[in-house]
Amino acid sequence: MVVFNLIYVGLCAIGLVIFAVIFRSTRASQRERPLDIAGWKRRENVWFAVVCVALAGALAATIVKTPWNAAAQADRQVIDVVAAQYGFTFSDATIEAGRQVEFRLTANDVNHAFAIYDPDGTFVTQAQMMPGWPSSLRVTLDEPGTYAVRCFEYCGVGHHQMVTTFEVVP
Repeated sequence: MVVFNLIYVGLCAIGLVIFAVIFRSTRASQRERPLDIAGWKRRENVWFAVVCVALAGALAATIVKTPWNAAAQADRQVIDVVAAQYGFTFSDATIEAGRQVEFRLTANDVNHAFAIYDPDGTFVTQAQMMPGWPSSLRVTLDEPGTYAVRCFEYCGVGHHQMVTTFEVVP
């Protein structure tokens, strides 16, 4: 977590420096010089390349962590989950550690989101739940313990109370 804070502070400092350079270049004393259109085009192209490289780097660094398109394993555990204001109902609240689980998600009333937190309170994954639009979420939970599920989509005045748990056993 400290690393992310340092990265955030560093990016804020870089942003402030860029702002200062742009601010200084637009002052009235700078306007007396003739405009260098070719120079501006070169700088714009360099800036575009820097942004593209940064985005490609961010994608490369995080793409391996995404749980999207997890292939369904033959021995997966299937759990049906129904959301309704203000709770979740599981067909089975015990999951085997290290075995892929497929949550089949539906909502009875309004949009909800199914967000899973590990026993340490760290966000694991989430999926949307919409009435009339069943969805599924496949994930392998390796660490035994009590996992929390919270609604990530505002669903009404009791939204903050829409929390439940399930057990992952060895």
